[in-house]
Amino acid sequence: MSEAHPAAGAAYPHDATDPDTYLTVDAVWNGHRFLGETTFRSDGERLHPVDDVPAHARARHHRLPGTLFPRLTDHHTHLGLTDQHAVLAGGITHAIDLGWIPAVAAGWLTDDLSRPSVAIVGSLITCVGGYPVNAGWGPPGSSTEVGGEREARLAVRANVMLGASRIKVTLNTEAGETVDDRVLHSVVAESHAQGVPVTVHVQGAGQTARALAASADQLAHTPFTERLDDDLIAQSVRRGMSWVSTLDIHGWGDPTEEHAIASDNLGRFARAGGRVLYGTDLGNGPLAVGVNARELRGMLDAGVAPLAALKAIAGLRRPDDDRVPTIGPRVAWVPTPPPGDVTCATAATADGHAATATSPRGSHALPDWLATARGLTAAALLTASTDPTASTDPTGPTDPSASTNPAGATDPNHPTDPATATPEPR
Repeated sequence: MSEAHPAAGAAYPHDATDPDTYLTVDAVWNGHRFLGETTFRSDGERLHPVDDVPAHARARHHRLPGTLFPRLTDHHTHLGLTDQHAVLAGGITHAIDLGWIPAVAAGWLTDDLSRPSVAIVGSLITCVGGYPVNAGWGPPGSSTEVGGEREARLAVRANVMLGASRIKVTLNTEAGETVDDRVLHSVVAESHAQGVPVTVHVQGAGQTARALAASADQLAHTPFTERLDDDLIAQSVRRGMSWVSTLDIHGWGDPTEEHAIASDNLGRFARAGGRVLYGTDLGNGPLAVGVNARELRGMLDAGVAPLAALKAIAGLRRPDDDRVPTIGPRVAWVPTPPPGDVTCATAATADGHAATATSPRGSHALPDWLATARGLTAAALLTASTDPTASTDPTGPTDPSASTNPAGATDPNHPTDPATATPEPR
């Protein structure tokens, strides 16, 4: 058995694309739970689950140790501030960009298999002079300033025309003025008329309540500037609002007071049945490029159950059953089987529903295990199983403490030293 580690976007030999090439792995995540040893047939681009290998194809049956995920998603990134190829190599197969120059971001929608699959919001919608226009991290054009309801509707339409599959509006009273309620409601109404959801950056007292009253669909960050009351959390759960975690930006491993507030809010939201999504605000300071173990650990420590944390990063919108999904063209591969406490957390109970019990604080193996994930094409995965000469570490070392900001320490809005940095959530 080859122990080769595949490279993201690697070339593959002809026989890896043959329809009669088969691959068996230790485990597969199906969006709801882990399934054991599984065999796939390759069509050269995707992996299709099969029950057995035909006799005539047994010479083309290969094994690769480890676990496959159809996708690992970071629901809050700023891809203009990081290396997209490194993001895929670090295990993230799908990335949601929450704010950049629309014409530039639209170029990321091309199916370049050396990068994650990308969804975009286009420009952030704000009031005249509102956050983040003067924050320093976004180039001109990455925000659209609107002065009224008609301008707000036009801004939504312009973003959608350039490929936005969701819209983002900012409510940051700590940085100055925000759009008023009429404009906010117009943004949400127009977005929903266009068939796209609305993500809101909330920062400052009362801003979560405003987003909820406007029927926004998602918060770009777990609220971190005020402790929400239980009634407001329950209301957001009933309305079906999702929250993106982004805990690690509050101190980058040295938790701040804002981290504590966000952690408390997130735990109560999760325990109330709220839908939590994994997101890092990638591009904002020294965050891991790829799967961030600190973010996952923060979610678990806040009280998000291991199964919910897995679904937050690896969930699929598919029936909750034991079927194996077709995988590709991108796939996330962890080179080892799931740890015992991870599989126990997702084991089916007697009534057929997945267990959701939490582990002792800080003891769960999930974050460090999942952080070893690497993203690659399904074709490159076949190469690893068929080519014993492949590099054992083709993606190169990943430094989880390295800054993801290309401007580096010369940009005061994205310092590389977490001890002196001031987080600037977006």
